[in-house]
Amino acid sequence: MDLRHPVQSLTCALVRALERDLNGVESPLANDLLATHSGEPLNTRPDEKDCTVVLFSQSWSPQALGYVDGSGDEAHVEAETIVVTGPCGDACVYVSTQLLYHVHAPNRRFFLDVAAQQMRSRSDAALYEGRDTADEEALDYEVAGALARLRAVAMRLDSAETERIARKLHDCAAELQRAERNTTVAKHAATMG
Repeated sequence: MDLRHPVQSLTCALVRALERDLNGVESPLANDLLATHSGEPLNTRPDEKDCTVVLFSQSWSPQALGYVDGSGDEAHVEAETIVVTGPCGDACVYVSTQLLYHVHAPNRRFFLDVAAQQMRSRSDAALYEGRDTADEEALDYEVAGALARLRAVAMRLDSAETERIARKLHDCAAELQRAERNTTVAKHAATMG
């Protein structure tokens, strides 16, 4: 199924994000003019100029979009994916004209997947919330970006090609472990000598 209509999708997503889906922005002017009895700060809707918008085409399975597909075939939906990041740091992910999920505190993994143009499914949206693991944060951003792009490519390949990539990554990991052991041995020898 092909749902690609870039202008319509972008327009609809941006309007929805600005009017209701993104977090509101605290407004000192509104607070000064319309102070509430509860003392809660008043928020205004974000302005378009304060948001970042990314649009790309992505192939989605019905399951990734949150639908249960009982047909057994591997139908996919080709649609625009629109990511709108608001001035409060939250982000909304839309597929075509529909909100897929709202991420309140996007982490590095989120932005790497945006850069790789391969967002995760609705059921995996929680992986984008809050801090990444210490191991993920320790990884150089360029390396992490390359791995995110590789993951996006691998999702589109057949199993034999994916297995070749996995073997190459395994070889690279083994090489890194050997280098780490050699560095440890060299440091130990330097302290002993």
